[in-house]
Amino acid sequence: MIKSEKEYTAIVERIEELLSVPENIANPEAKGYVELNLLSDLVADYEEKHHPIQPPTLAEAIKL
Repeated sequence: MIKSEKEYTAIVERIEELLSVPENIANPEAKGYVELNLLSDLVADYEEKHHPIQPPTLAEAIKL
């Protein structure tokens, strides 16, 4: 569980580092694969609670 914005920022930076190694993304045998998936889940949960994305208004949806 991420407890602060500072912790969130540090984890996002770590995710970016892990994503810079292509094998971490699709290879379950890669050293960073599990860490990347766990951290991504933590960030997703934190963002859902603290930075929710609002659904578009009808006007915004029509523009798309």
